Amino acid sequence: MQTITAQTIMDSSPLSFLPNIGVIVALRQLLDSGLSGAPVVDANNNLVGFLSEADCMRGALMGGYFSSIGELVQDRMSTEVEAISTNTNLVDIANKFLCNNRRVLPVVTDGKVVGLIERRFVLEKLVEQIDNNNEPVTYKRNSA
Repeated sequence: MQTITAQTIMDSSPLSFLPNIGVIVALRQLLDSGLSGAPVVDANNNLVGFLSEADCMRGALMGGYFSSIGELVQDRMSTEVEAISTNTNLVDIANKFLCNNRRVLPVVTDGKVVGLIERRFVLEKLVEQIDNNNEPVTYKRNSA
């Protein structure tokens, strides 16, 4: 598992947002893509933030309640972003997901977004590793 890296399992054409688009526009794209969040990039594809479904929730509530949809991604995005590099191994990626409770992590090289890893990609790869292991995996249930 140490030889499996972000480069091998990432989506190399990820959804991303520019800071100056509307939150509701971004939310629609997140919902259509089935993603729980996506990186926010500048015109040169440098990572400047991250927009999650939770970040969009207030914008959606305001839009529904006040019929106001003027907020921009830059108004709602998180600017402290957990990211990984292309050579981060599967175990370290899994630990990142466990420690920060995210569902999606941007993959960056020299500050530029080059990919996106969803938590399910890691889970799929882990199950694949288990299935390819010749030794059967058994689980013991503690009886109470």
